[in-house]
Amino acid sequence: MAAAALVSSILQQLTAITIKNARQELKLVTDVEKELGKLESNFKAIHCVLEDAEEKQIVQKSVKLWLERLKEVSYGMEDVLDEWETAIIKLNIDGAEKVYVRRKVRSCFSCFASCRQIVRRHDIAAKIKEINEDLDVIAKEKIMYQLARSSEIKQPIRLESTSFVDVSRLHGRDEVKNQIVSTLLGGNAIQTISIVGMGGIGKTAIAQLIYNDNEVLAHFNHIIWVCVSDIFDPNKIARAILRGLYRDSTNSFQNLISLQDVLTQICEKIRSAKFLLVLDDVWTDHEQDWEPLMAAFQQGMPGSRILITTRKESVATGMGSSQVFPLKELSDKVCWLILSQLAFIGKDNDLCENLDDIGREIAKKCKGLPLAAKTLGGLLRQKKTKNEWKNVLNSEIWKLNVAQEYIFTPLLLSYYDLPSQIRPCLLYCAIFPKDFDILSVQLIKHWNAHGYLNSYENLGRGEEEKGKEYFNCLASRSFFQGFEKDIHGNISVCKMHDIVHDFVQSLTNEEIVEVEVDSSDLCSKKARHLRVTIVKNDQFPTPIHGIEKLRSLVPIGEPCDVTGEALRALFRGAKSLRLLEFGLDWFWNPVKVTEIPNEISKLIHLRYINLSGSDKLKQLPEGVCELHNLQYLHLFCCKCLEKLPDGIGNLMNLRSLYTVGCDNLEQYPKGIGRLQSLRQLTPVRARIEGNDTKEFSVGDLENLDLLRGFLQIRLVGNVVNKEEFKRAKLHNKIHLNQLNIDLKQCGTRDLDAFIQALNAPPSLRIEFN
Repeated sequence: MAAAALVSSILQQLTAITIKNARQELKLVTDVEKELGKLESNFKAIHCVLEDAEEKQIVQKSVKLWLERLKEVSYGMEDVLDEWETAIIKLNIDGAEKVYVRRKVRSCFSCFASCRQIVRRHDIAAKIKEINEDLDVIAKEKIMYQLARSSEIKQPIRLESTSFVDVSRLHGRDEVKNQIVSTLLGGNAIQTISIVGMGGIGKTAIAQLIYNDNEVLAHFNHIIWVCVSDIFDPNKIARAILRGLYRDSTNSFQNLISLQDVLTQICEKIRSAKFLLVLDDVWTDHEQDWEPLMAAFQQGMPGSRILITTRKESVATGMGSSQVFPLKELSDKVCWLILSQLAFIGKDNDLCENLDDIGREIAKKCKGLPLAAKTLGGLLRQKKTKNEWKNVLNSEIWKLNVAQEYIFTPLLLSYYDLPSQIRPCLLYCAIFPKDFDILSVQLIKHWNAHGYLNSYENLGRGEEEKGKEYFNCLASRSFFQGFEKDIHGNISVCKMHDIVHDFVQSLTNEEIVEVEVDSSDLCSKKARHLRVTIVKNDQFPTPIHGIEKLRSLVPIGEPCDVTGEALRALFRGAKSLRLLEFGLDWFWNPVKVTEIPNEISKLIHLRYINLSGSDKLKQLPEGVCELHNLQYLHLFCCKCLEKLPDGIGNLMNLRSLYTVGCDNLEQYPKGIGRLQSLRQLTPVRARIEGNDTKEFSVGDLENLDLLRGFLQIRLVGNVVNKEEFKRAKLHNKIHLNQLNIDLKQCGTRDLDAFIQALNAPPSLRIEFN
């Protein structure tokens, strides 16, 4: 991850922790004050030169190695800070007595939390001393590389509240587009047509333009889009085609298991219908791999077409293309047209004329790539002066040989112009597969789980809102595309272009790794984030070696079960995990956890667990309640889940408890009322009498004032206790917009009595069902 953001996060986290715990009057360990003073000094001195170091690492291998060592030490320091804060949380939960500070502390970095356990105190102190010794060496070595100090601190970009710019218009491709459309509409034989070109040249864009062309839409009975990407799976491709052919049907075709069954169903549909199949981003050029699919396509109605986009001419040849359309680079004039449409938004005519000459020179740097033009256009839109445009033109990045040779050049420019705190958010996106539909809400939660949204000014509040700002910043710079919006006009789903994905992956320095289920060894000991691709109908791999430093685990691919045995092996090795994402693609290809072992309690750094779709999971162990840093617990459609752990009230940092679709969950523990950090609690089952000592009741909402958005309550009981409803203090829930009250299990349905007892603010919309 970006070193500058990592060091900055440590400084902010250390400051916040010490300030937050100063009230605890916790006793210091001998000599820790001095060590923390050195730590603060070293990190601050290093932080001043990291902007220059991150740019120089592209051409200076020694600087790159120096940064990698710094990140290694910084990750270790983050873990120590987590241990520190977790010890304090546990001390408070256990009701330990406060102790007094041994002496007055002047620096905010001088307050070190002390637990009652002497061994733990000195263990943390020893780790800080060891880290400081390594950091001393790294700090001294920075002089060798003549790194420049940042002349000024970058401020976070604050975007204006405007709708997103439409960058979908395609320029400079009319001639080739008309040629391809003419080929698609003419002749009776079933033909395969290929668009070939380098990454970022616009193959997908022109295929999308053709896909939505009015003449094309009128000519074909069925038009299907399938992104093939680089992992070739004929069954998966066939299923995607089948879903496209039956898009209006509710049939999920889950009963079709073999490729033979799926292809038979496809053939039945296309025999009497003219189809256009777009296969986007094809990499596999082995003719025998495609033979079953291509043979099935020949059963289609005469005049049907297959349109392929690929980087490799061998793919076009291997798939028997009757015609190949190679895409060439756009002219500098067309690149300037694309760039200027974005860059000149919000600027007056005089300013545009003043910037025209410089802009045309910058457009030449795009090297004919429309993606580069869009990215730079988004970058320049934020620049208001001629000097700012000249700085972009004269950026040192352009002088790099590697930047001149490869297509990452414009993306590097845009990347280094990002505020340092947003860079790790972008780099983390490499954890998702190519062409994956990324849910913005889910992505922001991932960011927060890894601490990318932390800041001293905002600690504990508003991190998701900060995440939306970061997301919109990246979207406005064209790092994301393929937007889907919700009813409020906000982006709910996006994708990352494959070039941008490759670019981001190249910057992670093997920290984000993808392995297949058949390979249980990581190819990089630096791996911090792991995506496990299940390519066969197999069990989750056990064990996975080399995972001691792992912070994220994201399984995806074919459906599989994750057993308690597999998780025990995982938990023994991956003690630094922050995120367990078993629900990334749960709807189509569920990775189902069947049992959570109690050993999960050892993962003290864990912030995020998503078990969505794990419909065999019956219970969560009490060990989950030892995860004092846990922020997100998602149990969507865990249909067999029978109970939540009794000690759930110990999860004081929990922000989201999502149990929609947990049909067998009949009891919500009383302790949920202690979770004052909760933003999302949907649904919750609450008793209306208020006299139950174990089950959650309406009045237990009293202190959950951070709840926001939508809240569903399933009421249980026979008699409305007005005092219990009053105790809920709904008037304090200023972030709630809508309250849904389910009365199906309630013995009384007197709506007036409920409304009167609730005493809700007029702004809160209440629905009963």
